Amino acid sequence: MTRRQSPRFALTLIELIIIIGGLLFLAALLLPIIARLRIAAGSVNSSNNLRQFGIAVHNYHDSFGKMPPGMGQANNADGPIHFHILPFIEQDNLFRAAEGAPWKNGTYGKVIPTYIDPADASAPPGNVFQGWLATTNYAANWMVFRTGDRRLADIVDGTSNTLMTATRYQMCNGNPTGWGYASLYHWAPLFAIDSTAKFQISPKQEECDPTVPQTIGTSMLVGFCDGSVRNIEPTVSPRTWYFLCDPGDGNVLENDF
Repeated sequence: MTRRQSPRFALTLIELIIIIGGLLFLAALLLPIIARLRIAAGSVNSSNNLRQFGIAVHNYHDSFGKMPPGMGQANNADGPIHFHILPFIEQDNLFRAAEGAPWKNGTYGKVIPTYIDPADASAPPGNVFQGWLATTNYAANWMVFRTGDRRLADIVDGTSNTLMTATRYQMCNGNPTGWGYASLYHWAPLFAIDSTAKFQISPKQEECDPTVPQTIGTSMLVGFCDGSVRNIEPTVSPRTWYFLCDPGDGNVLENDF
């Protein structure tokens, strides 16, 4: 008695090519979608970080009757604003271990997730520049905070019309943005010091200007002094950007952002 064998099916070369081509076509369709989802998730994460930053500044203001300094001394502490608000972003232990200054006990080398946009491709390894300075994506408006001599009520243009924060690359043309860098230099987590020029739109590293903010995506994510967070489109005029930075210019904002 002979046993009947089941027929075996084999793919021809043409069929295999068709299948591979179909898979590659699907991948080409899916990759942009996945990339957009990652960017969207990163934007949500970054927006939440900026909201926490704004809440921390308001809580600091409620505690001490004025805003923290962009750079300088206040309440037995010395350094940039990111250092002064550490107790208000659940980093009180790190703040106390610093003994009043970010350069003590290696404090400015500690990575703080709240200060980082994970979508930023410019980040140094481990978010630490040359092994000693932890980086950040969020810069504070020097025209608002200065040396800590201003209250929210002093922002005569209105807190909803004045920028508190903007995004920067962690690394810009070889220059880090260090959350604990404690000198008025473009390594500090500030903007509108040396330049009030409009932000750059996702510049290449060799074209990056560390004296102005940079977008991580296609629009500039900012925090306002009222605590709100929003995107400013690349089409905003340099004039409007300046008015947004200056807390007391008295000018009416143009409707281009």
